[in-house]
Amino acid sequence: MALKGMYLTYVRHSGVKNMASLATIQLMRNCGVELYGLDGAASYQHAFVYVRQLAIHLRNTMQLRSRESFRAIYNWQFLNSLAFWTEVLATYCGDLADEQPQLCATLESLVYPLAQIIMGVARLVPTARYFPLRIHCLNLLLRLSAATGIYVPVLPLAIEILESPEFLARRPVKSTLKALSLDSHLKAPKEYEHTRVYLESVLESVFAILADAVAAQSVRIAFPEWIVPAALQLRRWRKRVGKSWTRFSKQLQGLLEKIDQSTRLVQQNRANVDFSPGNLAAANQFMSSTQPDATPAGAYAASLRKVRAQQRALLLEAEMAD
Repeated sequence: MALKGMYLTYVRHSGVKNMASLATIQLMRNCGVELYGLDGAASYQHAFVYVRQLAIHLRNTMQLRSRESFRAIYNWQFLNSLAFWTEVLATYCGDLADEQPQLCATLESLVYPLAQIIMGVARLVPTARYFPLRIHCLNLLLRLSAATGIYVPVLPLAIEILESPEFLARRPVKSTLKALSLDSHLKAPKEYEHTRVYLESVLESVFAILADAVAAQSVRIAFPEWIVPAALQLRRWRKRVGKSWTRFSKQLQGLLEKIDQSTRLVQQNRANVDFSPGNLAAANQFMSSTQPDATPAGAYAASLRKVRAQQRALLLEAEMAD
């Protein structure tokens, strides 16, 4: 009962009004995650029930496709419910898996269905107005994948944003609006739709996701082959719209250079292996002593995370001053 009451209380109070409320919700989420580490059997039972409940809500929305059904999904309570279970699984099937192996083994079967739900939410309404929601979903998938080591295809979802008509076919509207922080939004405010300031915020977030997704795979033995399709798409995008988005074109060029450097690093290490491709255990241990942030792509992603953390701190400080 304590777990159920704690989770339902968290959901009821997980609406986001501003940047300051994000910190409060994060604190509640962290406390709840700690409680779910006390009893593995009860934790799995509750996690299964509530993850299944989220899946049913998503299925009903996909079938009905009405305005009311979309509202049941596109709200902060639903997103923060996904964030809660993402953090539970990332913590006990990733961060603390070695300390609590039995709990990890119990909860690990929920990673795949949760990832499927998050991807379903991200693609439910693929319009430009809901880019912030998709970006939140992509960050959840990154957290889940990086912690558990289970591959989740984040790059295609991020590149879909870049290849939307907002960047390829429509000219952005100039405006004098202040910069928009996507952290406290699920959809673009009406006055920001199609504006350059909004799309710049989207690009900043998408490029950070691209860098993190590449960094997470930059120590994998198949990285040189895995990155080829995405690198081709990114180069094509830069060639097609780079002149309209000069700052981001330069940033993308930097990422592509780090991708090439990381590819060469993996190839150099791969030249020294003495096992066959069929030896999955040995392949999974490839470059196991190297942290992703130590690769060129990982260092680049870490620098972007540092900059964004500073930006968030400044926004929160400005908000508190107001």
